[in-house]
Amino acid sequence: MIMMNTKKFLLGGIASGILILILGLAVSAIVATVLPYDAATLPGMRAVTDPLMTLFFLYPFVLGFVATYVYGAVKGSFVGNYIQRGKKFGLLFWLLAGLPSIFIVFTSMDYPIGFTVAQIIASVLYSLGAGMLIARIHE
Repeated sequence: MIMMNTKKFLLGGIASGILILILGLAVSAIVATVLPYDAATLPGMRAVTDPLMTLFFLYPFVLGFVATYVYGAVKGSFVGNYIQRGKKFGLLFWLLAGLPSIFIVFTSMDYPIGFTVAQIIASVLYSLGAGMLIARIHE
């Protein structure tokens, strides 16, 4: 088991979760103005009024804590300043978590192209941003 400074783990998870939530919502809103879609009405989505949907908004924090934990395990593999290390980690994280998720949704769901475009842009941005933020916290 990887031992990590609790303060860095909590700070990294919460801060990157906030960043992921904000960037995800912002990019989705921007893309939806150009390529309209309403995520709340997509087939397979629970109703926004369903109490279980509140857990949906914990996803960015789950992702942030997982990313923080993984970074703590692999940070010795990255060289350079925190921006360089964070971008490399963010790209790796996107390749392992973001891209497969987008691929699955794109190939198995009949969602509007705006949704897929938003997911691609948002996940790249928040993966890179969270990577740099987490790397900075781990300095």
